[in-house]
Amino acid sequence: MSMNVTFDSSAWIEYFSGMEIGQVVRSYIDSDDLIYTSTISLMEVKSKYQRENKSWKERIKFIAERSTIVEIDDTLALAAADFRIENGLHSIDAIIYATSTLTKSKLVSKDAHFKNLKNVVMLE
Repeated sequence: MSMNVTFDSSAWIEYFSGMEIGQVVRSYIDSDDLIYTSTISLMEVKSKYQRENKSWKERIKFIAERSTIVEIDDTLALAAADFRIENGLHSIDAIIYATSTLTKSKLVSKDAHFKNLKNVVMLE
């Protein structure tokens, strides 16, 4: 049975690492699950690999091909503001959480800021 999931940048980075946690992420990628990614996560992935002088273009292309990219519009931004206040999230985390909530998907993340929130699958 397929489900809807949103990957944050930590999920994608774990996938690209090829490590054990990345295999959990791979199981979603190899399934029929519908995967969403916030545009803000693209920025985070590119920044990480560019900072490390590693190739980022192929990774971003893969993310765009395998997931639906969700842009930040006014509805998402306003929902993120609420999540930021209600849950004490940083702005970027609030945008990512709003993305998963508005797409009615589970958030897949390694980020401890999401640990106690609803509909989050923690990578541990």
